[in-house]
Amino acid sequence: MAKPNSTTSLQVESIVFPPSAKLPGATSTLFLGGAGVRGLDIDGNFVKFSGIGVYLEYKAISLLAVKWKGKSVEELTDSVEFYRDIVIGKPKTPIFFKCKLD
Repeated sequence: MAKPNSTTSLQVESIVFPPSAKLPGATSTLFLGGAGVRGLDIDGNFVKFSGIGVYLEYKAISLLAVKWKGKSVEELTDSVEFYRDIVIGKPKTPIFFKCKLD
């Protein structure tokens, strides 16, 4: 399987996530699988307090495809099980946090 070839950073709110990352001591480079903001609804106002970027190993694509191939974007977006497979499945998925305080 060809490796994703993204050289574009992703900006979510004021947080910029690089397209790839390499953990200290690691031999492989991870790619940015997605990013978003986290927050809470407080008295009817959504207060954003952090951003999260999820970086995956390239082999995660083929491993996830076995179970999730053919599903629509909507099916994947609405599936808690899909996100669970990314975060706690194999391979273990490193997750980096970049925080933004309002």
